[in-house]
Amino acid sequence: MALPGLDSIWIACADALDLPVVRGGDSYVHFDGARLHISPDDTLDADDSLAQLVLHELCHLLVQGPDRRNVADWGLDNTGADPFDDEREKAAVRLQAHLAGAHGLRRFLHPTTVVRPFFEALPDDALAGDDASASMARDAATRAGRPPFERALGTALRGTAVTLGVALHASGGALREDLRCGGCAWLDEGNCVAADAPVAVSDATIGCTRHTPTLDCQRCGACCRSGYDLVPCEPDDVVLTRHPQLVVVTEATGGATYELRRAPQYGEDRCAALQGRERFACDIYADRPDTCSSLPAGGDGCLVARRRVGLSLS
Repeated sequence: MALPGLDSIWIACADALDLPVVRGGDSYVHFDGARLHISPDDTLDADDSLAQLVLHELCHLLVQGPDRRNVADWGLDNTGADPFDDEREKAAVRLQAHLAGAHGLRRFLHPTTVVRPFFEALPDDALAGDDASASMARDAATRAGRPPFERALGTALRGTAVTLGVALHASGGALREDLRCGGCAWLDEGNCVAADAPVAVSDATIGCTRHTPTLDCQRCGACCRSGYDLVPCEPDDVVLTRHPQLVVVTEATGGATYELRRAPQYGEDRCAALQGRERFACDIYADRPDTCSSLPAGGDGCLVARRRVGLSLS
């Protein structure tokens, strides 16, 4: 499927991630560990495009993780030697639907192989589910919300939506005629705070794919995960005396500084007091520092954290 004007957008996206695109080669699509080889246009399937292929390969990279960044074909084997590769493929398809769907692009940037029926059968929330592919896709979405992917993918997806004439909300998400801004967590005193800068909307304004009716902190956990890499504590925070094992003290000329300890878990560096993966809980909730208790759900800081873990796309 020819998508005029998009090749340069997605080649620039790949370049921004230091993954130069080369047209040609013996394979339809192949990553050699440094360059992404994609067949010329006249050899692509009628319903395929360079834009879709680049996005799909980036989704594979995000699922595989940074340690496969320089491994040929991201370490995937399409011969069936590793049966778990099927789940990784589905995870990449879920992530592609998640990223494309937020910008109204599912019908344009869809996979064209045998996984297309799986793609088309996914619900609006393509990351929902309890199987291995859903779990891996959620982890990959977290990586997509961090540098350098956040800016590169956001620019390419927004540019694609504009080029294809997709109607976008002030937030940057694709319009949803079945939704209204009223009741959305990002509506704050008449402004949509999911936009790059607050934009005036009303309860009756047509909503978008970023609509979040309620925020369940235990289903999110973004601010305690990799949404932020530092949680400072004040000298009078009770966590210092009640949970000293969780506090990192740094002596400095101007006096000591305190912060909560971080710990690697589930592929991300997050607060050592946070437990869970699908449902999150804080071990020291009653004694959490003021930095945590003063962060309002649905506020600017919350939105930044959700963007950084891929739950709310920028």
